[in-house]
Amino acid sequence: MKLVPLSEINDSIEFWRGTRFRLYEIGLNVPEELDYYEYMLAVVPGDSEYMLLTCVEGYKSGSALALVKTEIGSGKRCVTAKSMKYSMGVDNVYLLDDSE
Repeated sequence: MKLVPLSEINDSIEFWRGTRFRLYEIGLNVPEELDYYEYMLAVVPGDSEYMLLTCVEGYKSGSALALVKTEIGSGKRCVTAKSMKYSMGVDNVYLLDDSE
């Protein structure tokens, strides 16, 4: 698994449901490398305009962080890096790249 800073990803890159992101430096009383929550893009039933960033790590599992605007009119159910940056920010945010 490779961590890619969201700030370094081209705005037009598309992310699909199940894509995971990590938000570091959240203030947990743990070693620095464990101070994060992991979020995953999930479909919102009955809503094609947004996807939901849901926590999948630790005691906050299931908690929502943000809605992310989908690409309307593209016929796809995905979000762009630009939408992710707007909804999640870029400070201490990383894409989990499992493509290796």
